[in-house]
Amino acid sequence: MESTGRERRLRRLWGPTSGRTVLMPIDQPVTMGPIAGLDAIDSQLVRLLAGAPNGIIGHRGVLRRVPAEVARSTGVVMHLSAGTALSGRGHVKTLTGDVVEAVRIGADAVSAQVTFGVPEETDMLRDLAQLAGACAQWGMPLLAMVYVAGVDPTAAPEKIAHAARAAAELGSDIVKVPYTGSADSFATVVDGCFAPVVMAGGEPSDSWEDVLLDVKDALSAGAAGVCIGRKVQQHAAPEAALADLHALVHANNPG
Repeated sequence: MESTGRERRLRRLWGPTSGRTVLMPIDQPVTMGPIAGLDAIDSQLVRLLAGAPNGIIGHRGVLRRVPAEVARSTGVVMHLSAGTALSGRGHVKTLTGDVVEAVRIGADAVSAQVTFGVPEETDMLRDLAQLAGACAQWGMPLLAMVYVAGVDPTAAPEKIAHAARAAAELGSDIVKVPYTGSADSFATVVDGCFAPVVMAGGEPSDSWEDVLLDVKDALSAGAAGVCIGRKVQQHAAPEAALADLHALVHANNPG
């Protein structure tokens, strides 16, 4: 049977043997400004892409700067929502693009963030649902980044599970969530979400060794991979950090 456009695009984001993914968001400067690791973007993109993440996630302006010759092994996800810390409410996102534009630039998927537990939650849910409809029309995969405002994921994994399930119910193909602190609690998130779940990177203050331990536990709980940005970008050797993630996510696939 011939694959659909959606399936072909999704395949570019997964390891061909493991069926898992190492994604790297580079969209953070819209929210936080020119942070370390993404400030000198042209030179840093070359270095980050040398580590061959399965996909990068960015806004249109940065994606236009990705050198084609260094991105052959990396998929492209266009991020379609934004909010800035300058407002004091950077976790509230609004749509900043559409699926047609993502098709035009050759993206393999699109993404958007939904922050649960804030008054604007309903607006972000509406936006996610509208994106899902457009994605279905164009055969474009949708990645939802979901967070619950004011909640420590390790203290309330059931709220993370609720948010993840809601994103899947509205049509997301991949759901990114924060780690909930243990393999057992993360398994409840994965088991309750019929879309593949990828683990977010968390706060940059955590040590790299702790990140790798969390990744290992998340994978044992059924995670489909990772979506880690600042911890890689601000690592002393981003290529080595990505190699560590590839080794865990792909080389040690239990299936």
